[in-house]
Amino acid sequence: MIRKKITVTDIVLAVVIILFGIFIYWFNTANPNDYLRYDNSTLAYEKAKVNSITQQDLTEDPNVPGRYYGTQTINATFLSGEWAGRTAEVFNNLSTTHNVFLKEGDTFIACIDQPENLESYITVYQYNRTPALLIMGILFLAIMVVVGRGKGVRSAIGLLFTCAVILGLMIPMIYHGYSPIITCIFTVLVTTAVTLFLMNGACTKTFCATFSTAAGVVIAGIVFSLFSVFLHLSGFNTSDSEDLILISNSTGLRIQDILFASILIASLGAVMDTAMSIASSLLELYEHKPELTARQLFTSGIHIGKDMIGTMSNTLILAFVGSCLTTVLVMFSYQLPLEQLMNSDFITLEVAQGLCGTIAVILTVPLSSLVCAQAYTRLSKRKVSNPSFSLDTALPKKETEPTHSL
Repeated sequence: MIRKKITVTDIVLAVVIILFGIFIYWFNTANPNDYLRYDNSTLAYEKAKVNSITQQDLTEDPNVPGRYYGTQTINATFLSGEWAGRTAEVFNNLSTTHNVFLKEGDTFIACIDQPENLESYITVYQYNRTPALLIMGILFLAIMVVVGRGKGVRSAIGLLFTCAVILGLMIPMIYHGYSPIITCIFTVLVTTAVTLFLMNGACTKTFCATFSTAAGVVIAGIVFSLFSVFLHLSGFNTSDSEDLILISNSTGLRIQDILFASILIASLGAVMDTAMSIASSLLELYEHKPELTARQLFTSGIHIGKDMIGTMSNTLILAFVGSCLTTVLVMFSYQLPLEQLMNSDFITLEVAQGLCGTIAVILTVPLSSLVCAQAYTRLSKRKVSNPSFSLDTALPKKETEPTHSL
């Protein structure tokens, strides 16, 4: 089997992750989400299985084979909650927007409406998608571990940590009135540091990539802040602004800063990828040609980053376009004039977000190249002037073959 020595960095990261887990639990316990937009205490959503279709009146869509419209009456047995083991009649309405076509043996989620002193009314809510989602998630993590081995495991831990911080800490803090800007910057710094240190350990490459990523994401936020002034953008331009206003009246939510926070999170992945790629490439180059000066190393980083700029910029722009494709198609069908389209809140927001994220990726290339060039060459000079100084904690050596034991 392969033996890997547990380092001090591994122990520190494990402690940090555990402490953050405790802090997330404490924060959510101390600040419960007790604000409700509406009273849903009479509703329950439980898993159920179709025993038989007792009655149905369906018409097949002539343009989409296999899609039906109409009604179904289903005899179903509940599999969870207070209704587990009970059998009841469930009504299913198949419309254009809500189209859950069920057959005998299918499992689904039922909505049970139980108003006081009235008979319960049960309808089909949705397909039971939880098992398929769990399989997809497990398959994703399994592929990551099998292909990446040790680094795959670390990547999976980093991804789970990022999701936990965003869902368990960042969003609740913003919801309860904490500054979205400060909260988001803190989230970016923590998740970036933990992810990169998990992947590469405590070395100069990791420090350079972490600093460059944080700086690049902050640049994206600053650029968007400047753009938002001239474009008159704020959190009140979003389609959910009315709901957010109602929430802010009871929770202290700061709507005006939410767009800034969303830009930081949206650009984090692309900026991190760019910074890490530049840092790794320049380290590999400098290990093979240690005679390179900081200026030459910086120039090489710029050349390496030119190809990355095109691909990463397309990645961000296509991501934003993909997220709003259906809305753009609807606008296109209305044949809106170009002036109206380009000056609408929705299009302006999407374009501004895409361009600001792309600018951050572009500026990360020279920034990361400069930071890495200076760090690598100065540490190398320190080794020459001080023979007792070890580069093992600065510039990592190439990985040697793992030790095997029977």
